[in-house]
Amino acid sequence: MTVISQATINKIPETQLEPTQLKRLAAQRQLYSNAKVIQAVQIGLCALGPPILAVLVVFFSLPPVYAACCAIIVTLLDSLWFTLWQRSLKKKAARIQELFDCAVLELPRQELLTSASLEIETVERYSSKYKRKAHDDSDLENWYSKKVGKVPLHLGRFICQRSNCQWTAELQRRYANLVLVVLSIMQVFTLCLGLIANLTLAKFILAIVVPLMPTFIRGIRQYIAHRQYALQLDELKQYVETLWNKALSDANPDELIRDSRTLQDQIYNHRRTSPLIFDWVYRFLKKEDEEVMNKAANVLVTEALRSLGK
Repeated sequence: MTVISQATINKIPETQLEPTQLKRLAAQRQLYSNAKVIQAVQIGLCALGPPILAVLVVFFSLPPVYAACCAIIVTLLDSLWFTLWQRSLKKKAARIQELFDCAVLELPRQELLTSASLEIETVERYSSKYKRKAHDDSDLENWYSKKVGKVPLHLGRFICQRSNCQWTAELQRRYANLVLVVLSIMQVFTLCLGLIANLTLAKFILAIVVPLMPTFIRGIRQYIAHRQYALQLDELKQYVETLWNKALSDANPDELIRDSRTLQDQIYNHRRTSPLIFDWVYRFLKKEDEEVMNKAANVLVTEALRSLGK
């Protein structure tokens, strides 16, 4: 059996608490929060604007053509401006979080993905904004379980990467279910509004269905996107399981680093492209999900120590 020497113990728990790494976490969280504000505006325009227009058409005689034109404008703003702005913020946040992971997990950086020198100003600007709002770093400390420091780096790295996949997959799945509930309520609202107003089919479509189309389209897109990304992360987690078994079987260290780097590329791409989840949902689910994540990490640490003869 392999015996762990002091030299093989990783420094993930200590490195993640360094001021530079906490600044990076603060900056990426602020960037994601800004992107979520844009998403809230998008949802406000798409989810609240059209129903208001529908009510104005049905009960206050607003010309249906005006409602249809407003719906088209909202759709164009959503697709051509807000979405691009949000995408830019998400990319910056993903790049900064990639810097954090590369430093904490001691992974080689992909220069095509991110550059530490190019992100200095962004980190300083957005971490300062976050700290003015949050006042301290307590919410950013121990991003990964402290228990991973008990195992060699190549094993601790896989545990942390698996935690990334598991945590986000659960959030995506729960958020998708929430979107589905909201869509169902909107459908009932639409039908009830048409029945109460005793509308003809033509007026129902023009006055209610068309104005509500941006809402339904965005909701359906959100549901599909969150479900799709949850499934992709489930597949990625299965890949981590394969790498984990490989790492426990005394695989070549250089090969394991390459495997971790390949896995990290996929994690980065997910962060860059995945749909956003509002902070209030994150905070609501954080405690439970954090406990589950730490328990899973403890199980893997125990398994690794047993395999290593400790």
